[in-house]
Amino acid sequence: MKIISVEIEFATGMQITDGASFDPESMAVYLSERLRQVLRWSDTTEAPPRITACIDDARLPVASPGEQFIVREIVSESQPHSYLPFLRLGHTWSKEQRHQFGRFSHTLSAASIVGAVGYWHSTATWTIAAALNEAALVFLFVILFLRGMDSMNGE
Repeated sequence: MKIISVEIEFATGMQITDGASFDPESMAVYLSERLRQVLRWSDTTEAPPRITACIDDARLPVASPGEQFIVREIVSESQPHSYLPFLRLGHTWSKEQRHQFGRFSHTLSAASIVGAVGYWHSTATWTIAAALNEAALVFLFVILFLRGMDSMNGE
């Protein structure tokens, strides 16, 4: 048995986070009696809630056939699209946090392309240092734009 965190999201927007026990052999989740009473009470007035178990940095959907709660499949939100460690930033954040980070990345991306255009027009003589500065601004534009898109995750 292992103590885990369980998140319950109702269709009305109410969220409940509580502790529960998890049996890795049977993949069963044991909720507290108080939480089960809340779920029974809500079944009479609302649509079934979405139950998610947080086990070892992975978010696992929980099915509830009757009074039992069983982990269905592993859906990890912390898996990045790349193996580079700095690109893993933000994959475990909430949807709103990821969107804000994506907007911030896009703002920095726009600033770097504006800086690159301004630098291009203000440079009278092109040296190796000037070309490297221009290339760095264009590189930052591309990286920040792609990072912002990845942070939005298609949402």
